[in-house]
This record gives sequence, C-alpha cells and structure tokens, in this order.
Amino acid sequence: MGDSGNTGLGAPELASNEVLRSVAAGAATLAQGAHGDGVCALQKALGAALGDPMKADGSFGPKTHAAIVALQAAEGLPQTGVVDAATIAALDRRLGARRAQPLDEALARAAGLSPEEVAALGRKPSAVQAVAAASRHDQGYFTDAKGLPRVVPGAEPDPDTPPPAVDSVGDRPATAASGALAADRSARLDEVRRALGSDARALAALDRLLAAGRLHAGALLPNLATMAGVRRDGRLVLEGGIDPHLVLAQAIRHVDNPLRVKQGARHGTCGAGTMEYVLLRADPAEFTRIVDGITREAGEVTLRSGRVLKMPRNAISRDASGRIDIDRLFQSALMNHATLMSWIFDYDNPEDNDSFWAALGGDSRVPLGNFTSLFQDIMGGSYTSVSALLRSGASVAEDVAGALGRGEKVPVLLKWEGGYHWVAGEKIERGGDGTPVSVILRNPAGADSCQGNPPRAPLPEGCGRFRMKYTDLSAHIRGATIRG
Repeated sequence: MGDSGNTGLGAPELASNEVLRSVAAGAATLAQGAHGDGVCALQKALGAALGDPMKADGSFGPKTHAAIVALQAAEGLPQTGVVDAATIAALDRRLGARRAQPLDEALARAAGLSPEEVAALGRKPSAVQAVAAASRHDQGYFTDAKGLPRVVPGAEPDPDTPPPAVDSVGDRPATAASGALAADRSARLDEVRRALGSDARALAALDRLLAAGRLHAGALLPNLATMAGVRRDGRLVLEGGIDPHLVLAQAIRHVDNPLRVKQGARHGTCGAGTMEYVLLRADPAEFTRIVDGITREAGEVTLRSGRVLKMPRNAISRDASGRIDIDRLFQSALMNHATLMSWIFDYDNPEDNDSFWAALGGDSRVPLGNFTSLFQDIMGGSYTSVSALLRSGASVAEDVAGALGRGEKVPVLLKWEGGYHWVAGEKIERGGDGTPVSVILRNPAGADSCQGNPPRAPLPEGCGRFRMKYTDLSAHIRGATIRG
C-alpha cells in the first residue's frame, strides 16, 4: 500500500504528510492561523494544483485562505476557507488531473505516432481520425488476429434483481427520517454524486441509502467518498473496459441490494461469493474499503487481520462467468488470498484451477479451517470452524441456529448433490414452542431451481434465497464458520 493508508489520497504531496492524512480521514482540519509542516505541504500542493506557486512558509495566512476559498468555489464546496476532508479530496483530484496524461494521447504515443500526429488527434473529429485505407501491415495484422483464442466478453447485464424493496428476510434497515446530513457529510455525499455522473441506477441506490439513514453515521459514506476521489488502476479500463465510475457505482448498488452478488458460472467460487455476500450484509463499509484498495493502482489492501489482500492481474479482463465486474474482481482477490496461504500458487481466474476450488470448497482435501482463516482475515475478530466430521450434524446445526438467532450471517457448508457447496445462513425460523422449524439460506450462484438434494424451496424474490427444513439442515450440513 502507499503512504496514503485508508485516507484515499493519491497525490504524494498530500499523502506523505501526517497532518494532511489526518485531515483527509476527517480527524482534523486546518484554518487561518495554523502553522507547521502540514500547512507547508498544503501550500506547495495548492501552488501545484492552481498553477500559481505561493511561498510555502508554513503559516496559514490570508493568501492561503484565499487560495482555499477559490478552490472550494471551483469545486462547488462551501466556501469556508477551512481545509476539511472534502477540500483535501478536491485538491487531491486536481493534483491527479494535472499529473495525468490524457488517455488518447497516451494510447497514440504507445502506437508510435509522432508528436505532430498526436497533436492532430485533438483537432480532428474522432469519426475522421482513422486512415482511409489500411496498410499492408495492418491487413496482415487483422488476418493474423483470426487466430486469437477468444474475444474478451463485454460487460454483463446488470439489472437490479430483485428490486431492492423485495426482501422476505426482513432485515433491511427501515426507512426513517434521520434529519439532514452534517455539513462535512453533505460535502462528501456531493463528491459521490459527482463521481457517479448520470448513472441513474447508482444515484437511485445512493438516495435509498440516504433515506434509510445509512449515510448519517459510520464509515460507509466516508469510504464511498474516498472511492469517489481516488483514481482507479488504469489497467481496469485498458484491459477490462471498466469505466472509471463503474466500480463505485456497482459497490453502491451492492450495498443497497446485496442479493445482486453472484458466484461465477463454472467457477468454484462459492466460498468467495458467500464471503462477499456475508460481508455486505454484516459490514458494508468494510466491503467498500476493500474494493477501493484492490482496484487502486497498487491493487492491494491491508485487511483487519494485518494480512494484505491482492487482486490478481488476470482477474481484470472480463470472462464468461456471468459475473458483473465487481464480483469477479472481489472474488478473485479472495481466491488469490486463499491460495497464498498454501504457499504454492497464485489464483488463476480464467482457469479456476481445481486446487483452488478445494481451498475454498472445504472438502476432504483441505480442512474447513482454511475457509475460516480467510473469513477471519476479511471480517476481523475471532471465528471458529464447526464440523460434522467431528460432531453430529444436529450439533453443528444447533450452533448455526444459535448464531442466526443472535442476528449473525453464517457461512454454511452443505452436502450438495455429489459434492459440497458454501451458502449463507440468514435467518432461523422457530415454532411457537421455540423449537427450530426451518432456516433461510442463500445460494451464492444468485439463482437456485431448488431441484435435487438437499431438499429446499425457493423464496419469492429468488436470487438464490431458499428455505430448508431444520431437520434437512441437520442431515446435510458438513460445517460452518461462526463467531467466537
């Protein structure tokens, strides 16, 4: 990770200073009358961003105040002259924009165009920039291209399925009037809105989170604002065709509606998909922080356990798994982390090697504890494995029922057709006498015909949710990961 830690700062002028990192994290502000190296670093950054170098004397005087007000006005922020998290984020974006080379110019230079030809790109409409006829070399290239093994798929359809209002489990936060956002949070919300542009579905999801009071406190909104203000890894757009705002937009829509999460078709990522879903339900702010980290230029983030989660390079290109981009990236990073624990291989997303399925599948080739170790890295705290290899299925089911009764979401390993499958336990349903009757679980595949073993019945919203009799849970459970 870079020096910016979790503050989201990308510009080294800002990220290298402890005071400015504290401001970016919302833990401090700078105003007229302040002194010190933080002010000095701020003045240098202002000079670089505004193109008008000022004397960096470490004293926050009228000229520094005026420069901050000008920056805030240009960025649509409250013109307070006080340097807060939103102002630092705006300054960070400006520094990044000045440093960034335009994409078309970079691509043109990489293609070997002369400076004159590069300059001409900006003067000609894109429709007439192509040469009228291909050269012999071009024709030969396109003939050779017929031998390429496959065409990279485009973006997967990404509907809101089911609509966010549909939730038979009933644990979605109730909509409530929570009053106006605090001024600093309002500024951060505006940053997120600007980053989403005209993405109507993401903006609607953001509005639902606001109406439900989920942005009024906690780390979710600050983490989303950090995502909005940080440049993504350039390889996402160059190699995966992922637009800059798309990771943020999909993260917001996932937080609003976790039932969107899907395990890859023909990929043994049921464990990773279950972890992703449970994390979204239990701690959406941490989900956004992790997604932010693995999609930055460094491609990694420090987890709560202190381990580093990295996204494998070959996860960037779109595959034929049927997953939207954020699911593919997040699940591949989890799979990669699991294989790192084996000290043998990195995870290969296109190939989805069987040894990696074993690492997350929890079958007899790899202990159930391997899943629990990874889950603990992601969630933080203490978790333990309970296994039907050592105890009766009824005893393991009883532990799961207890955890669900406490409001936890529990990864559950079931005997599934001829193998094993991870699902998310969501809710225990009890009879009038308090005896467990049934349990609601969710298949990370995102759909379930509910045919075959184990016996189960779909819930109205679908998207992988099903109800299972408690006696069938006891008969088919092979393990679980629970807190404690």
